[in-house]
Amino acid sequence: MRERCEDVLRGLREAVPFQMATVWIHADGRLVPSAAVGRPVDLLESVPFEQGLGLRSWVYRTGRTVRIPSRGRGFRDSALRGFLAVPLESGRRRLGVLAVARTDAEFTDDEVRRVEEAASRLAVALVQEGPGG
Repeated sequence: MRERCEDVLRGLREAVPFQMATVWIHADGRLVPSAAVGRPVDLLESVPFEQGLGLRSWVYRTGRTVRIPSRGRGFRDSALRGFLAVPLESGRRRLGVLAVARTDAEFTDDEVRRVEEAASRLAVALVQEGPGG
């Protein structure tokens, strides 16, 4: 599973430049990092949501994409200019969250679409791979 997630992050980075990204997988009732570029990325890390801490938990619970632009304010790391978290879903099955962040620009609508497509392809591949893959 880790290798598949790392492959997706490498390919995605060519299509949508970013400095940090994490594939969070739901396991044992919580979201755990399966693969990352840079440090594991999330926002509101200390805020509790139904599925756990951080914005990744809210995205996982609701199944909704979150895009947050920034002018350098509001992020713990004030160098961030864009944050995007997308649910990993295959059919009705939600597996986790793909989160990406960058320091140079906000994410465009086209980039959001590309990340959502990559997340969908990854989720399908993980379901096909099966447990422990």
